[in-house]
Amino acid sequence: MAFFDNTGGSDMQSVEMKPTANGLVAGETRERYRNEALTELVLRGAGIAMVAGSLLMWFMLPVDVEPGRIATLGGTASMMAAVGLGVFAFGTRGFRRQMTVDIDRGTLALTKINIRDQMRVAREIDLGKIESVFLRRPEKVDGVATLLVRVAGAQAPAIALTGTTAEVERVHRQLSHVMQQARQDRSEPSPSLRIDERKPARPKLFAR
Repeated sequence: MAFFDNTGGSDMQSVEMKPTANGLVAGETRERYRNEALTELVLRGAGIAMVAGSLLMWFMLPVDVEPGRIATLGGTASMMAAVGLGVFAFGTRGFRRQMTVDIDRGTLALTKINIRDQMRVAREIDLGKIESVFLRRPEKVDGVATLLVRVAGAQAPAIALTGTTAEVERVHRQLSHVMQQARQDRSEPSPSLRIDERKPARPKLFAR
């Protein structure tokens, strides 16, 4: 594995980075997304409430209800349940970005993490298909920098993570080291044990 730069690691505020046995893990910190975490809680609760409400509609039906009314209430309950499940899925999709480099598998996984630390793999990229990893600097001095991954055949680069410029630069530098090491390990030819026993040709005294 490539050399891991721990310089200033304890001072990093916007991103977290640590080495693994197979590569590297780096992600955005939880403290940056307090508003998103609150939004996720609200959407999660709204989705659960809508699904529960759709179930209650069936239990609260009167015994002598008309068939046409049953169909109407059933359609409304089904629609409410579908919307509730959609709201719940959208709310729990995750908001913190994390990337994981696995040299053994040869992949770069981009994931989203929600408030319950549940991960959803947004994309898994083959290291051999990565054309470049570059940094997009913010327009403002105190803005957020973005680490982008350009993949062969893709129209737009994928977002790996965001953070302050200095910290994203450290992640970019370390990611480049790990990927370079992975490519060197894969491209090194195995040594040949065969010995060439052919005798060298004698030099000619006169060239025609």
